[in-house]
Amino acid sequence: MLVKNRIILILTAVVIICLIALYGLFKLYQHEKEERKRYNNNMIALIEDKSRQQELTIEELKKLYPKYDSLAKVLNIKTKTITDIIETRYQFKDSTLVSTILKKDSISEKAYFTLKEKCYSFSGFIKKDSISFTSKEFNDNLTTFLYKDWEKKYLWGLFKFKPYYTSKVYSECMQDTIQVINNIKIKK
Repeated sequence: MLVKNRIILILTAVVIICLIALYGLFKLYQHEKEERKRYNNNMIALIEDKSRQQELTIEELKKLYPKYDSLAKVLNIKTKTITDIIETRYQFKDSTLVSTILKKDSISEKAYFTLKEKCYSFSGFIKKDSISFTSKEFNDNLTTFLYKDWEKKYLWGLFKFKPYYTSKVYSECMQDTIQVINNIKIKK
């Protein structure tokens, strides 16, 4: 009877140890599966679609994008407190012609001018053979949208698989979207 109880106790301990090991392996499998999805999404974001959100750890951010780390230091922001980084490129080229008629004899002195438009204003003066700008201002409101999209859609959008986040930036002056260079989420 005593030997039988020891065998049952040993078998119970072995089963408990096996269940704990199985649980640990299952958790490891889930973690690796999530990491694989994250790496796959980051690869697609780097190669195909820059507005698609990458999910990076702080160490990966420092290795891949050291300029963000140094910029955060310049702005007195601790890297560990950053949650999202969205970098955009904004190029503005106005092809509107605005002209002012100047008399030939008035150019011998300084001729002052001011040009005000919806999004910008310039002021300065013209001398005999040169033009000088005293003030240049540009005002615009940028709105950034972070939203969820899906990789694949089936049955006219009823079933959606593989969600990811993407971003768009809208400029009020240009009344158009601005190119997103990087969209990064910091994984904690």
